[in-house]
Amino acid sequence: MTQGRSPLSADEIKKHGGDPDVFKAVLDNGAVDKVLNVARQAPAKPNTFPHCTDVGVHAYEFEPPTWWTSGFFPGSLWAICERASKRDLPYDKTDLTTLARQWQKGIEEQQYNKETHDIGFLIMPSYQRELDITGNKASADVIVNAAESLLTRWDDTVCAIRSWNKTKTHLYHFDSKDTDYLVIIDNMMNLDLLYSASLITGNSKYADIATKHSETTLQHHFRPDDSTYHLIVYNPVTGTRKIGLTHQGLNNESTWSRGQAWALYGFATVYKYTKDIKFLEAAKKAANYFMSRVGDDGIVYWDFDAPRPCVWDTSAAMIACSGMLLICELEGSMEYLASVTSILRACLKDAMTPDNACCILDKATVNNHEFAARRIADTGLVYADYYFLEIGNRLIDMGLA
Repeated sequence: MTQGRSPLSADEIKKHGGDPDVFKAVLDNGAVDKVLNVARQAPAKPNTFPHCTDVGVHAYEFEPPTWWTSGFFPGSLWAICERASKRDLPYDKTDLTTLARQWQKGIEEQQYNKETHDIGFLIMPSYQRELDITGNKASADVIVNAAESLLTRWDDTVCAIRSWNKTKTHLYHFDSKDTDYLVIIDNMMNLDLLYSASLITGNSKYADIATKHSETTLQHHFRPDDSTYHLIVYNPVTGTRKIGLTHQGLNNESTWSRGQAWALYGFATVYKYTKDIKFLEAAKKAANYFMSRVGDDGIVYWDFDAPRPCVWDTSAAMIACSGMLLICELEGSMEYLASVTSILRACLKDAMTPDNACCILDKATVNNHEFAARRIADTGLVYADYYFLEIGNRLIDMGLA
């Protein structure tokens, strides 16, 4: 069994602002049981994947394998396999691996999907973990094929990977690739696919594109106060920035909390591969801004500028916590441990679901923008759970639990 670093003492954890009881609760097997309970039941419609839940968090809505979140449930199962490789769990490892592969098989064909920038979200949560845990060459092949698909969305003039071909809300409508080039901050989270492909193949072309995209995003998505825009629209002919907008936040100049979380995590990931300090600085600026907008109660609201009271977004909370722990791992520091602890404590106190729920966390927000085609808030959400599991694995690796 692969072990993380030797556990720190409770006093050492507290000295850095952590809370051993909080970290122990994150690793409670009850969370794993909820994921496994869903995994052991075939969806009503074959080859569909959990996305968000009903308000009572008792039943998932399922989406086809092309939907951008469909990789997170197989990824959650592989995160459980990863945990089982780090410490003893009361589950059969062979059964866990079999279950993960059964769900993963349904998204394998997405390696050839050239119509989405979210191919990283679809592929990496499961296939990268399988590669890391088992060394399975077939997973490496899937990653490289997916990276080739993502490269088809690159443009030399804009120096970015196109996120959406088109988009529409009740406020705006962009439907021509010839006049509008759409790039969202979420795209930073798909770049590890390209870096991984370079490590697998020894060909730097994938990593080079990922780094160039990051530089463009660094230049245009950040505001002077280190908050971020969700969507930047470029002129595809000249490559110039046209406008910054939101698709899921409160308004165009507000800070959508999940977008800020994508930024801090995404730039930390780019630093992990490049060791270019400007990307670490960007990640920390995004993280520091994020925490400047989180109160002492640790609650992460769906948009930092939304009038209170308003709905939470536990998915933004979990993405940010995992990203901040990644920064700590990369720096060999505990700089953000108190921040992570505060957010986790709030979610454990008021957002954990009952034992009979189908998901781990409640109070996630998919999209609460008033002009969204469909507003979904106060729900369970598959990627909130995925990053919750990832946080637990990071805590093990850092000797914190």
